[in-house]
Amino acid sequence: MPGLRILQVVSGLAVGGAERQLVLLSRELQRRGHRVLIYALNRQLALAADLDGCDVEVFADQKRTRLDPQVLTRLRRKARAWGAQLAHGWLYDGNVYTRMALFGLGIPVLNSERSDDYRLNWLQRLGYTLTRRIPVALVANSQAGLAFARRLHRLPAERAHLVRNGIDLAATQSAAAAAPSLRATWWPGEEIRVACLVGSVTPPKDHLLALETAARLHARDSRWRFVFVGSLDACAGSLRAVQARVRDLGLETICRFAGERRDALAHIAAADVLFSSSREEGFPNVVLEAMACGTPVASTEYSDIRGILPFDWQVARARSAVRLATAIERCLLEKDVVARAQRLWVEQHATAQHAAETLESVYERYALRQ
Repeated sequence: MPGLRILQVVSGLAVGGAERQLVLLSRELQRRGHRVLIYALNRQLALAADLDGCDVEVFADQKRTRLDPQVLTRLRRKARAWGAQLAHGWLYDGNVYTRMALFGLGIPVLNSERSDDYRLNWLQRLGYTLTRRIPVALVANSQAGLAFARRLHRLPAERAHLVRNGIDLAATQSAAAAAPSLRATWWPGEEIRVACLVGSVTPPKDHLLALETAARLHARDSRWRFVFVGSLDACAGSLRAVQARVRDLGLETICRFAGERRDALAHIAAADVLFSSSREEGFPNVVLEAMACGTPVASTEYSDIRGILPFDWQVARARSAVRLATAIERCLLEKDVVARAQRLWVEQHATAQHAAETLESVYERYALRQ
């Protein structure tokens, strides 16, 4: 079967979970014989370098307003001139821009859902409401997200599809190779146990619960240390609250805030445990990365996480610092058993090849045939 011409539309290629998946899948789809064009709606292109060495095209536009008519016009022209056989929108902007720009061209439109059970602001809700009659199909990366998106967009089951995130196992192992030297720089000369959390400081990630958990663990065993990786600029109010809580709990000397890092995977591999205190997620890349590189994961309950982690006890049954701390301690005690089970799950369910094959089958169902 000849390859497809696939137009991917996304806000930008900044460092984020959805953007990283888009880059990974685009590379894999190109390798499988398809042509891929990523149309970025802004010029934040940090991840574009990850496409070096492959033939995925990137076109960077720059929207000046929330809904920029000139960008809509340029996107419409580009889709038609490039000969797109389908278009896939990523994140809210990608979803709405593909709906509006491609309306009437006959190019099938797919939208995406990367989380679940969140609140849209009034402008986002208005955008979806005004474009609801434009026919789309949908791809979600979790069962919970799929159910949420079907309700939100009022889609029938046959137009909603599950494509779980994938991971490049070889690239993961390569990136993790830097872990020992990185860990040696954290608290040199101290005998430590390290728990790592990866995520921007925003309310959905609930760093306040993470800090309460850190305080509990350190009170039980003074060797515990904590590394937080992720943007500190995403929400000023959340950052101030986190900084205040660190001081209140007296955690200044045992917590490191590394900010947004391209080597986040090395931080995960260098830690004894990856933990998540999130309130809402879709299918978290960082959990897959930890599972692939041998770092056990402890988590709060959200989305499909209980179906991803191999042992039920890895997921705290309540949003409690005590419960999450206990799960982290058990992860350390049973590290080898957990690491083997996690790696096996990734190999069976979440490789880049598996994700691309599943997405490819969805695309082939809708794509225009030339």
